[in-house]
Amino acid sequence: MAVAATYHYAHGTVSVCDDAYRDISLEEQKRREEHMWRAAHEIVLDAQSERKKPEK
Repeated sequence: MAVAATYHYAHGTVSVCDDAYRDISLEEQKRREEHMWRAAHEIVLDAQSERKKPEK
């Protein structure tokens, strides 16, 4: 297993390993990539909404 790509975000880092996409179809690879981006987007939205909440 080797790290093929690393994405850095304000609240975390995502590392994609080569075994995450080895021996899969191009369609499945695209589906997994879209899922990764959706998950990252949701993390960003959650972090933004937490920052906007008033302090108690």
